[in-house]
Amino acid sequence: MACPITVTKFVGTVSLGLLTGLSYSTASITIPSLRLLPTAPDATRALREVKRRTRKHALQLSNLTNGCILFAYCLSSKRRKHPYLIWMVLTSSIGSFGMDFLFNRSKGFVGWAQMVVEDLGVPALAGKKKATTKKEDDLVVVEPASEVNGETVEQEMEQERKLQRARAWLSGLALAMGIVGLWGDGA
Repeated sequence: MACPITVTKFVGTVSLGLLTGLSYSTASITIPSLRLLPTAPDATRALREVKRRTRKHALQLSNLTNGCILFAYCLSSKRRKHPYLIWMVLTSSIGSFGMDFLFNRSKGFVGWAQMVVEDLGVPALAGKKKATTKKEDDLVVVEPASEVNGETVEQEMEQERKLQRARAWLSGLALAMGIVGLWGDGA
């Protein structure tokens, strides 16, 4: 039977792989596809939704990774507490939370934190009441076409693409550390 510590390391590494794949596919497939939308308002709505969902899943995967790896580190004996576990957590956190804040620093820390809490689906922490019916969640606010500038949307897409590339590189680095570390644990 597998050791629970090894299993948590494996789960953390797999979720880190999913995070890397999410960021890579968003940067190389999803965002370039949004450029093909016919109007700027459509592209703005689609980009906003992609950003929200990507942030939500990236932060959830990062939290899962960090929780599993820190759990494994805390339960390990002194001789099995490898520093690569701490480096994985740091790299994963910087890739997810750090990069997200860096690319959204214009909102300030409080604005960014509220945005993250709302995207993670905890509106009570953001100071907002949860919608009482499903119909209220499905409402879409349509902006007038005159307020949306195509060049601004293009710049937002490029900034989001850079964010996803940076996140993919950092989470890929943490994934490589995890794979080498698991390989070393098995030897």
